Amino acid sequence: MSYYPQQPPRQSTHRPHRKSSQKATPYPPQPPPVAPHPHGVPPHVQPGQAQAPQIDKRFVRRPVERNIPPKVEALIPEAKLYKDLRDVEQSMDATISRKRLDVEDMLAKGTKERRKLLLVISNTAVDQPWQTVDRLDENAFDFDIGTIPSWVLNITGRLVGDETPVDDPKHVLFTSYFQSIAVELDRPKELYPEGNVVVWSSHTKPGMPPQPPTDNVEIKRKGDSDVNARISFYLKTSPERYKLSPALSNVLGGLQEQTRQEVVMGLWQYVKFHGLQDPDEKRSISLDDGLREVFNNQERLSFAQLIDYVGPHLLPLDPVVVDFTIRVDKDTMARGNEMTREITVEVDSPRRQQLQGILANWYDKQDEIHALDEQIGITIQELANSKLRRDFFTQMSSDPAGFINRWIGSQARDLEIVLGDREFQNEEVRRAEYYQNEDLKESIFLLVNGRK
Repeated sequence: MSYYPQQPPRQSTHRPHRKSSQKATPYPPQPPPVAPHPHGVPPHVQPGQAQAPQIDKRFVRRPVERNIPPKVEALIPEAKLYKDLRDVEQSMDATISRKRLDVEDMLAKGTKERRKLLLVISNTAVDQPWQTVDRLDENAFDFDIGTIPSWVLNITGRLVGDETPVDDPKHVLFTSYFQSIAVELDRPKELYPEGNVVVWSSHTKPGMPPQPPTDNVEIKRKGDSDVNARISFYLKTSPERYKLSPALSNVLGGLQEQTRQEVVMGLWQYVKFHGLQDPDEKRSISLDDGLREVFNNQERLSFAQLIDYVGPHLLPLDPVVVDFTIRVDKDTMARGNEMTREITVEVDSPRRQQLQGILANWYDKQDEIHALDEQIGITIQELANSKLRRDFFTQMSSDPAGFINRWIGSQARDLEIVLGDREFQNEEVRRAEYYQNEDLKESIFLLVNGRK
């Protein structure tokens, strides 16, 4: 039996006694609660026993009562300091949560900055006639030494001011800044059947192995004469940006480049500003002259259709084009055939790593914070239990006989409720043998567990 202070009198729910041949077991016995293991050590798992799936504790939080009850607070003068500390903590938690959401929003939108990339384009000559003249045999009949003249085009680049070593894991490879690089060679197709267009692409083509990022794009072809090359660099953007068609650009106020999300938002603002939304059917839009030019002279569309129709007006961005002449003559090779060109590219801002570190630190500390919260909740529960014991002994010390009589009467009424329709007699309760009854132990167990 538990010892608790005298509760207010309750209205008896005892019904007329009647005998029953069946035992009062309205509910099956429940297993006793599992005590927490010391020091957080998990129970031993027998071989073959299935283990419960692991749950990410960062996002599973049990309710913990961390407020001191008013009656306990009235007895402890220092409790006000704890309450003030809880108010400050709640304010800080709200501020930190807002900042965390702001950081996550910034990372979702993308933290980019524009930097200058220095392109270096050069070529070398291989087995040209002026390179093999010293290998000719004077006694040979046809002067053929079995070599084929060719040249090698090299394209590389590096961010201006970036001194990161090439073998450093943080070093960004040259082709990582581009979706693709296309080289068009100006030479007769009938003389060079291998083709005059060479493309490096970051996108995997069906049936072709992926092309990994590299620091140097190298192209080798046959030839013993100068060749004009047109090199197109298609920049990589994240999120992907598109060039707008003239009609769509006119609707969006002359903008030339936008992401898909920005285009959709711009169209929605255009519709709201010009009042084109149907007042009765909110999903329908009546097109004006500007929108009809974009959407194939339609008179009326739903907003979902408007998003579908905008696809053909999102064009690839214009590439950065560099013209370069591949030379193979001796004089040019002696001094080197190389050119440089600076272009603007988008790179991840250094703040992105800092923001990611802030979020990682926030999540890593959650387990420790939750453990402290649980410890605070356990301490407050112990304070509440201590107050109950204090009230119990205080009442008993003021009037021992009367308190015990009231306490026995209260427990007797609890037994009446627990036993329900079973025959219950006050005289029987006064005997010790009554409390050894298995049915009574089971009923008490159900009552105690029902209060938790």
